[in-house]
Amino acid sequence: MSWLDLRRLGYFRAILEEGSLSAAARRLSVPQPALSYHLKELEADFGAPLVTRSRTGVVATEGGQLLLDHAVVILAQVARAEEELRRIRARGTFDAKVLRISAIPSLATALTPELLQRSSELRFLSGLYVIETNTKESREMLRSGEIDLAIVIADDDTPPSKWLGAENMLFCMSADHPDTAIEPVTLLEALSEPLMLPRVGKPVRVLVDKLAAQIGAHVQVVHEIDGPNPRKQAMMAGLGRTFLPWIAVRDEVAAGSIRVRDVINPPLFRHVALEHGDRLPPDELGAISVLLRDIVGRIIR
Repeated sequence: MSWLDLRRLGYFRAILEEGSLSAAARRLSVPQPALSYHLKELEADFGAPLVTRSRTGVVATEGGQLLLDHAVVILAQVARAEEELRRIRARGTFDAKVLRISAIPSLATALTPELLQRSSELRFLSGLYVIETNTKESREMLRSGEIDLAIVIADDDTPPSKWLGAENMLFCMSADHPDTAIEPVTLLEALSEPLMLPRVGKPVRVLVDKLAAQIGAHVQVVHEIDGPNPRKQAMMAGLGRTFLPWIAVRDEVAAGSIRVRDVINPPLFRHVALEHGDRLPPDELGAISVLLRDIVGRIIR
């Protein structure tokens, strides 16, 4: 067995980074005598001192510094390997040519069949795995390596280069609502109505609250309902008005069961963005981005 095992390398690095055995012991939660023992064993195997001891602590000898330099690199590589293996284990066995993508609920239903139909344009892929998740969950899945791409709601930190398109939020009401106007409604007028919105902190609510503050308006919320589909069903039942994207209500509008009005002064819209992990090569990522930008641009209004 090699005398340069990972545990001893970790101990040795901590001793020199902290400058003393006592400080290293506190950092590692390892008894100081144990660190002293492993350091002595390293020096015995090396055949010469690796540190110079003094009342103020320890410093590396020439051999100790060389060992420290290698230890830093080796331990970093091991940590990276462990992280990559954890990601693979978290998502299970996968085909490297299967694209794993998530989409926000307002787009997932319409996006999925279009993406499946056009996936043959991406000849480097053997298949697709599509999941419907909100923006927060999608970003968590990207960080853990469970998905490759995420279609999310852009925030203030999202660069325009990642935008796929602008999704207008319409003022929606049930078909039997007495308001028969079809012209655009100002945001101030819309906010005077009893509204059903997601809870505070959700993207739609953040957008509405932000614009309301800009025009000095009060948001009248009668029900807090997360998710576009539950909110749509409650609105169709006449329990209040809400804001929904065109893609979420286009079928009901065509059937005459929902009426909508555009929102102006200011307009109510949000950018949809594409975020990605680090598994896809740049050329493949570029081709996928072009395809998604075309699809999303056509299905959102």
